[in-house]
Amino acid sequence: MLRALSALVMVPLAVSSLYVGGALFHGLILALACVMALEWSSVTSISQRGPMAPLVFVVALTVAVSVSDMQLGLLLWPFGALFLWILAQNQRRCVHVMGFAYITIPVLALIILRQEPEHGFSLLLILMVVVWCADTFAYLGGRIIGGPKLWPSISPSKTWAGAIIGFAGGLLGGNILCAIGFEVQSCLLVSAVLALASIMGDLMESFFKRFYGQKDSSNFIPGHGGLLDRVDGIVVAAPVLWVLVFLGVAI
Repeated sequence: MLRALSALVMVPLAVSSLYVGGALFHGLILALACVMALEWSSVTSISQRGPMAPLVFVVALTVAVSVSDMQLGLLLWPFGALFLWILAQNQRRCVHVMGFAYITIPVLALIILRQEPEHGFSLLLILMVVVWCADTFAYLGGRIIGGPKLWPSISPSKTWAGAIIGFAGGLLGGNILCAIGFEVQSCLLVSAVLALASIMGDLMESFFKRFYGQKDSSNFIPGHGGLLDRVDGIVVAAPVLWVLVFLGVAI
C-alpha cells in the first residue's frame, strides 16, 4: 500500500513536469541529480572515507550549466570528472568519477531529449512508461510466479519470470502509448530496446549495492527505498534513447 501511495504522488509530478518542461522540468532534474549524488555517496561510503561535497557540487554545477547551455554543459563534463579525480583521495577517485558519470550522463540525456522541439514530450513519456511498466510487471511477475533466479549473486530476489514479464510489460506499455497518439518511429523496436535497457539498469544498480553491502540506496521514497532504486532503469534507458534519436531510429 505504501509503495502504491508513493507512486500516486510521483507519477503525476513526473508527467506534469515532462509536459510543462522549462523551469519546472529543469528544477526537478537538478534536485533529483543532487539527491542521486547524496545517495551515491551513502551507498559507496564516500562520506566515511572521503569528501562527499565535491561530488554533489560538481554534479549540480554540470546539470545547472547544461540547463542554460547544453553545449557548454557537455564541454564542462570532462573537466568535472577531472576535478573529482584530482580532489578525491587516491582510493576513492574511481568511485567519485564513476558516480559522476552514472548520474550526469542520464540526466544530460533527459535534458537533451526534452529539448527536441516536436517530439520532446512524447520521447520522454514513452521512456517513462516503458521503464515504469517493465519495473512494475517484473516486480509482479517475480512475486507471483517466482521460479529460477535471474542472477542470484547480484540480486537474490530477481527471477527469470520477472525479467521476461517485465520485458513484455515494457513492450506493451510503449506500444499502447504509440497506439493512442504518442508516436515514435519504429515503436516496437524502440519499446523493446528501452525495456531491455531498463532491466539492465536495474541489474547494474543491484550490482553496485551488492558490491558495497547495501540493501537500499536510502529511504527517500516511502515503500520504494532510495531515488537511485527508483530511477535505475532510466539511468540506462535514457542514454540509450538518446542514441536511438541521434541515429534517427526513434524520430
